[in-house]
Amino acid sequence: MIIKIFRPLWSYDVQKTEEWLASMAQKGYELIRINRLTRYFYFQQGEPKAANYRIVFDKVPNQSLSKGLLNFGWTKVLQSGKWVVTMNRLPLEQIRALPDREGIVKHNKKIMYVFMGILIYLMVALLNVILISTIALSISKSGHFNVFNGPFGFIPATALGLSIILCIFTVYSLITLNKTNQRLTGEFIQPNKQNGQGTSPLKDRLSKNEEKRLKSSGQLVLKWKIGWMYSPDRLEEWLEGMEEKGYNLYSVGKTGTAFYFKKGKPRKMCYCADLQNTADTNYFNIHMDSGWICLYHSSSWSQKWVLWGQEYVAGKAKPQIYSDKLNQLKLARRIALTYSAMFLPLTILYMYIIGLNVRLSTYSNLDRLQIINMILYAILILMFGSYVSRTWLYYNRLRKHHQ
Repeated sequence: MIIKIFRPLWSYDVQKTEEWLASMAQKGYELIRINRLTRYFYFQQGEPKAANYRIVFDKVPNQSLSKGLLNFGWTKVLQSGKWVVTMNRLPLEQIRALPDREGIVKHNKKIMYVFMGILIYLMVALLNVILISTIALSISKSGHFNVFNGPFGFIPATALGLSIILCIFTVYSLITLNKTNQRLTGEFIQPNKQNGQGTSPLKDRLSKNEEKRLKSSGQLVLKWKIGWMYSPDRLEEWLEGMEEKGYNLYSVGKTGTAFYFKKGKPRKMCYCADLQNTADTNYFNIHMDSGWICLYHSSSWSQKWVLWGQEYVAGKAKPQIYSDKLNQLKLARRIALTYSAMFLPLTILYMYIIGLNVRLSTYSNLDRLQIINMILYAILILMFGSYVSRTWLYYNRLRKHHQ
């Protein structure tokens, strides 16, 4: 007997889907097919058996499992498009190798970028609707305006309802996919837990009471550095300059903008602010094995900023986290392109809205709310424009330095 079960959002949380497949196997239902379009799972009735499932995302069609996975008991159950379902009959504690999750993480990130773009432009569209409604009210002779009146009033009402539903679904998708990616990539190396050492160049972390005492006495100094990710080389120079003055970096706040320094002895420190699309455990281990200490990493899904530090002896070569100059330029270019894609379309859109308001002002005087809106848009244009320009200036500085 074959049964089918509808799971519309099964790929949003593959770990939960794997647990569900294992529970179905214990009930005697063996997975035989997945329809990606209709989101149906097809099972065949059989003998109850214990099984561990692992879902992966493989770009190569019909690729067989590696010998290592086969030796540890993994078998390929089926492949639907790029989704591959594998199974292992061994108890979980006896399994020494697991299929890779990197493909799912990258796939989820692409979907999240699409949803983020949708959410941004839905919010912009909502602002435009408010602005246009305000303008319509101001130029209406009667002072009464309702876009939902008339024979075609159902069109804007339906569009508004669908937009709200899409916005809710987009937010849900972003939150769920982000949580899934965090679980799939494993626990990040948290500050204060790197091989039993602290994340600051200090050997030992201080107690909360000791930190409060040092703050009150002025020995622990707080400095703010907002927007440093648009010019990471400036942050590196600033931190190294503080170290030479005897202000030793102690810790970085959760948002990455608050820097705590402990007054001590001048020392030679090299800092590197690195942007990564996927900062997993292997990424941290590689740099830690080279002597680098992770001082901070962001928790955002869209950009993984990691701040590294390493002490060195004066007179010796300054350590470099990337010895290849081409890699450094690629990183700077990626930073510039990333922030350009985030802020440049919005900057252009806000400029268009201001131009539209200026043209409308020739037909009627702008009221106070319209003027406030134009001022807010102008501030956003300056702010977003500065973000984009600062990243490209950073790339240009680095390119000239290497030349």
